[in-house]
Amino acid sequence: MKIVLDAMGGDIGLSVNLEGALMASRSFSQEDTIILTGVRSEIEKMIKDKRMSFGCKIEIIDAANNVGMGDSPTKALQEKPESSIAKGLDLVKSKRADAFFSPGNTGVILAFSLVKLGRLRGVNRPALGVIFPVGRHPLMLDVGATPDYKPENLYQFALLGHEYMKIMRDNDKPVVGLLSIGEENSKGSVPYQRAFDLIKQDKEINFLGNIEGDDFFKDKVDVIVTDGFTGNILLKFAEGMVHWFKVSFKTSVKPLPIAILGVILSFPGFLGIPFFLVSIKKLLKKVSYDEIGGAPLLGVDGVVLIGHGKSNPKAVRSGILNAKKLVEHNFIGELKGIFENRRTSETD
Repeated sequence: MKIVLDAMGGDIGLSVNLEGALMASRSFSQEDTIILTGVRSEIEKMIKDKRMSFGCKIEIIDAANNVGMGDSPTKALQEKPESSIAKGLDLVKSKRADAFFSPGNTGVILAFSLVKLGRLRGVNRPALGVIFPVGRHPLMLDVGATPDYKPENLYQFALLGHEYMKIMRDNDKPVVGLLSIGEENSKGSVPYQRAFDLIKQDKEINFLGNIEGDDFFKDKVDVIVTDGFTGNILLKFAEGMVHWFKVSFKTSVKPLPIAILGVILSFPGFLGIPFFLVSIKKLLKKVSYDEIGGAPLLGVDGVVLIGHGKSNPKAVRSGILNAKKLVEHNFIGELKGIFENRRTSETD
């Protein structure tokens, strides 16, 4: 097995990515390979300086470190064909690698994936999924790949998400919900109502029906289906809320030493403080992207996962291992079979 890591991607870049690759390599066999795309001289120097000893084979593909987090997809496609993203996806396209992971520029990765890998036959539009670390940790898709949608796109997102979560959760019947403005079948826009009917008609999908925004925090579904416009707004809002909560909490606990002095006089109250702090820490950890790894780009003809730009080594490790798991379960082959069967049944 060969997994490509864009070693130069992300806000922090090389040091974090190499640390994550090192951690991930311990779960690989000595016959497996992690391919690092990026500036060869910088990669080799850091591996040597940090005395990194990987648990599997390491291959370095020399590539330019010239895709910034603010670059437009159009500019990257036209001007940066030698980037670490482009060369990594070339390896997947040519079957010299089995999967690609990068914490780099999401729009650029999406653009290069569509150009180099193309869509799976039968898939109209791709979907970018993200795990929401609340409730049952559902996968929500799409979160930005397809902002302009049709009912058929939403149905295919349900199908893609259903198959992805079957593998990632080892669950033959993940529960799918369609995000709408009410639980009743008749609620939502006309395209959403039509999508509801399409998903419901597919007996292979374990479809709960419509769900609302507050259902994110309940143990109802494993997959949340929405369009890329709505999903991206929800994702950015959630990230903003987590950041706001962290900042607000840190500000609130600044006078904590004075408070502790007061509660020392009431011993039971003092005992509660450590437990409160531990609970808050666990909550912040639970809603952190560090725990998730990569977001799958579903519908393209290859395993592609995109990490958060601020990924730490643990997140990079998780992204690589998620890619490994999808390859082990022949995820792309399974999807091809499913969509081929759909085409056959529609023709009959």
